[in-house]
Amino acid sequence: MRIPDQPVAKALKHLSPSLYEAVLACKARAAWIAFGNRTDVPQHPRALLGTCVHSVVESVQTGGLQPRDDETRRAVAREAFDRKAKDLYDRAHPLLRAKFPAPERIPYYYLFRERAALLALDAAARQDTARTATAPLVRAAHAQPAALVETKLTSRDGLLVGRPDYVDVSAGEVVDYKTAAGPEDDPAGLLDSEARQLRLYVHLARELGLKLTKGAVVRANGRRVDLEISEADAAAEGERARVALRAFNAHASEDFERLATPSPQACRYCPCIPFCDAFWQKATPAWADQCGTQVEGTVSGVSRAVVQKIPLITVELAITRGTTMPGEAVVQQLPERWACGDGTPPPKAGDVVRVVNGRLVDDAEGVAVIRPDRLTTAFWTLHSAMPANREHGTNAENGGSAGG
Repeated sequence: MRIPDQPVAKALKHLSPSLYEAVLACKARAAWIAFGNRTDVPQHPRALLGTCVHSVVESVQTGGLQPRDDETRRAVAREAFDRKAKDLYDRAHPLLRAKFPAPERIPYYYLFRERAALLALDAAARQDTARTATAPLVRAAHAQPAALVETKLTSRDGLLVGRPDYVDVSAGEVVDYKTAAGPEDDPAGLLDSEARQLRLYVHLARELGLKLTKGAVVRANGRRVDLEISEADAAAEGERARVALRAFNAHASEDFERLATPSPQACRYCPCIPFCDAFWQKATPAWADQCGTQVEGTVSGVSRAVVQKIPLITVELAITRGTTMPGEAVVQQLPERWACGDGTPPPKAGDVVRVVNGRLVDDAEGVAVIRPDRLTTAFWTLHSAMPANREHGTNAENGGSAGG
């Protein structure tokens, strides 16, 4: 596949929680999220499934599951998940469709669908409780809404925005649904990014006159994690976000490479790796534990085979940089469609390529053996070598006669 173009950064008008996290990690990543053509890079399949989960929960909270028995609610949630998955799959990057012939073939599809059904029941129960608790107040002249669902909140100065999953006004809390597990060292706790997000949501709500005092993350396994949030803590998070926004805008006129601040922590799971030259200039083998196997090199040979009617290629590389030691490498059993998903010609000797998120299986004999990972591996062509008889132009192209 061809390397995507780098985005041209501009000043941000406002900062959302996702952009806030990106700015804290790397301004170049924030520029990609805000201004890049994100369809140029394959979405992680689990991110697609996570979007489906959130879509189901949003549908429930806006009336998609009217009062009925739980089993019927589960069935309706599953159907909504399937519809959203098909829609996203049909519009997904060609590489994702090359890897998975149908959305149901994406690993963990049915697990995520059941998570969506579980969260849908939780969200529906909240809706039932809110309707019961506030029924006497429905006709009050100026009653606040009992709840806000996927509602855009904007700070008074317009610099911060957010769209929390659910704001329970009567309970004074904001609820965010997560498909991911908790932190590895404390699964019952919150990630730092999750705590920042909840504090920012509370700050936005308080700026609008809603007296929220706590946040909660509800995970797909049903686990709920609560966080008490004082007005001072929420205001301090809001100010930190404004500082981050000013810091980004102060450098927004710089090119993508100058915005980048590569490090093992900042580059972990980063979608910009295929086209971020700053990453390739700084990455070392010591980054592999956090960033995975990322290699750039020149193709020295390509061999082909067909296994179970699937054309496979094995690519020999001379690695020049990345998270694996420079030297010889072999990328084994790469389905040819994965390298040509966007219409790029198959790799050939002399091409400079980047293999992103490969799986290093052996390097004991001085040759790195890399195999593709179905979920995340992508094969990118950085520079394509010209055929030998065209390297310097044909005789005719250089003004000579084609004849003898």
